[in-house]
Parts: sequence; structure tokens; C-alpha cells
Amino acid sequence: MTNKLKIKRIWWRSVQPGEFYNIERHHRIEGGGGSLYIEIPSSIVPQTFDFLDITETDFNSTTSFRIQAFVIGNSQLSGPIEFRSKAGGRMRIANQNRQQPSSQRHPAWTSMRDFPRAPDNVANKEEALKYFPDGGLRIYIAKTYDGKYYAGFTKGHRPSKIRDNDPMFELYSNKVGGVINEKHDK
Repeated sequence: MTNKLKIKRIWWRSVQPGEFYNIERHHRIEGGGGSLYIEIPSSIVPQTFDFLDITETDFNSTTSFRIQAFVIGNSQLSGPIEFRSKAGGRMRIANQNRQQPSSQRHPAWTSMRDFPRAPDNVANKEEALKYFPDGGLRIYIAKTYDGKYYAGFTKGHRPSKIRDNDPMFELYSNKVGGVINEKHDK
């Protein structure tokens, strides 16, 4: 008997090199500023609300929306993922800077799970690029039919064995992110 997850939907976001630098660098830099989160652009905010089963009105009436997500491959380990609003109709996954004292980096997105890591003293985006995977980095949250969330990531190029009818195929597209619904074979 297997413990295979019955995935209904996958929300995903392609992490950009600048975001990777910002979530890996020291949380306080000279001159201040710099985002310590992963941005959700306005183009995928409606899909994000739908994925989370929350309306825009409900989201805007709170300061944040938090889910508890297990780690793909280790259902004994879980952590919070906090969604916050951002100007311009955008959202963010808050507190993702690894070195920030109040970091809420999900355990699935840590070096213990082989998530890429830049040195603590990484000084700029160009330095961070040395540690950014060729072929890209994508975080994702899977939602099962029983309403549980699981977080994971992919890095690199699309594996040649993934077929276009595999739900994970779209994760490796050039899109910024989105939601993948289960495909039913007919």
C-alpha cells in the first residue's frame, strides 16, 4: 500500500533571481529596503484566491491569510505559509528571508531539503546567481482532495521524462506562476 497524495491542484511561482538574492541575503542591508518575501504578481492573484478558497473581499478584511502546509516527502513536518497583501493588487508570501530573525521560511524551502542556498554574506544579485539553479527555481503548494496543503519546489530544466499530460509539465513553463488543475485522462 502506498501513501500517494491525491493532488487536486498545484499553485506555483517561478522564483526570480532577484527574489532569490533577497530571500537569501542578510536581512539588513546598507541603505535599507529590499524585499524579504516572494511576490505574487497581480496576474496570478485571482488564481491564488481561488486556490486558497478565499475571496478578495475576505482577504482584504484581514492583515494576512495563513495556511499550514506539510512538506512533500515528509508528512510529519509542516510549517505556516503566510499570504499578505501588497500595493498594486499584488500579494506576497511574507517573511521568507532565511537570515531574518522572524523568518517563516517554509521547511520545504530550506537547504535541508536541497533548496538552493547562497552564502550568508552574499552581497548582490550577481553573486547570488552563482547559486541560482540553471533552468530556474519554482516553489509550489499542492492541495489534496481532502483540503490539506503540501509545499515543495523544483529546480533546473524540465526533466525529459515528464510528458505534456503530466500535471507537473506546466511548472517548467516560462510563465511566472499559476495554478495547475488535475488532468483527468479520458
